[in-house]
Formats: sequence, C-alpha cells, structure tokens
Amino acid sequence: MVVQAGASEAGKEPAARTAEVIFVAHQALEEAQAFCRDVKGRFAKYGRQPEHLKIMPGIFQVIRRTQEEAPEKFDTLQALVHPTVGLSLLSNMSGGVDLSQYRVDGPLPELPELPETNGGKSRKRLLFDLARRENLTIRDLYPRIGGARGHQQVVGTPQSIADQLQQWFEEEGADGFNIKSPWLPGALIEFAELVVPELQRRGLFRTEYEGRTLRDNLGVSRPQNRYTQQAAKQPQSVAGAR
Repeated sequence: MVVQAGASEAGKEPAARTAEVIFVAHQALEEAQAFCRDVKGRFAKYGRQPEHLKIMPGIFQVIRRTQEEAPEKFDTLQALVHPTVGLSLLSNMSGGVDLSQYRVDGPLPELPELPETNGGKSRKRLLFDLARRENLTIRDLYPRIGGARGHQQVVGTPQSIADQLQQWFEEEGADGFNIKSPWLPGALIEFAELVVPELQRRGLFRTEYEGRTLRDNLGVSRPQNRYTQQAAKQPQSVAGAR
C-alpha cells in the first residue's frame, strides 16, 4: 500500500498517480473539500477511480461527557506543553526558523520574512493560515502545535465529535480520519468506547471487520501484481524436453 503524508502542491501529482492513502492536516472543511476535489480530479489521466484513494485528515480529539467539561479538559492538556518544547516544535514546523528573535506575545512574522526551505511546505502554510485566521500570537500558537502538531482539534462530547466527523465525511472533505490521541492508550480507548458506538448508531462505522488486512478494512482496491502478470506471459518449459 502506498501512503503519502502532506498536501503541498508538489505532492498532489504523485499522490494522484500512485497514492492509496493520504494523511493530511486541514483546519477547515472548505480547505479539505478543495484538496479532495483537486487530487481526485487528476485521476482520469492515470486511469484511476476516486475509490482507489482514501484521504484521511488527522484529528486531535478531546472527549468529555458534557460540552461544558470538554474545554476544561482541553485547557489542562494544553497547559502540559512546556514553553521551550512548544517554541522548538513551532520553529521546526515553520521551516527551522529561530523564533526566539520575535516577541512571544506578538504575531508570527510574515511569510516573506522567513527563508524558503525544503521542509514541510503544506504544514508551514497551515500554521501561518491558522495564526492569521484566529489572530494568534506565537504564545497562543505553540500549545496548538505541541499537542495536535497542526491537526484539527475536536473538543466536545461523543455526539458533537461524531457530528463533525459525519459532516466532513458526507460533504466530501474526508474519506476517513487519522486519530491522533492526546495520550495513549487512554484517549484512544475513550474514542473507541464513546465516539465509535455513536458513529455505529448512525451507520457510519463498521460493526465488524471486512477482512484480514489493512487494505481490506480501508476499502482500498487491490492492484494487479505486475510481476505475476509478467510471469504468466512467459513461455512455460516442457518437462523432459530436449
């Protein structure tokens, strides 16, 4: 199985040609929809169908029984991100730039001020778009990166989280999701025990596995093995021939 991570312009064409799963980080449904349309819109020239690819945004889930409790739990988790670690992560994800030269309670510098790098371009753009959209300072931004690494933060009850996942799936912003739990194994167990049953009640999640492989359970078609095909075309020797 060919799995690709990232959503940069440079990665879209090889993804359309060969990828079977793409891990991405989108903050807004409109961005996710545009990405899905763009990549799958390139399939025809490679003889591929939309079902040949699963696009799976990452989500950082924080679950509580009531909507009032969820932000408190989220704030507790965010407070665990040490400032030095958070700033270092943010610097790395912005292209290796030393952000210590900027005021921590000020905005991120404009993109033209930062040097071009060969690092993750789509994640770098995501960070700056997020900071501008929500008017975040550097101090505001690094806890968001320290936990979710730029992925979408979904905070709420099992029902409200299921609502959002359902919307993204049904409105063609995602084919599935990469669950990025705040801690392991507890947060993943919470998701399995609280959100998955809600998705199952809505007919949006399996109640048993479809097969024995990851490919089977993702619903990704199995490509023809070109080596098997080549072997089948080779002339067969006749036993005992002289």
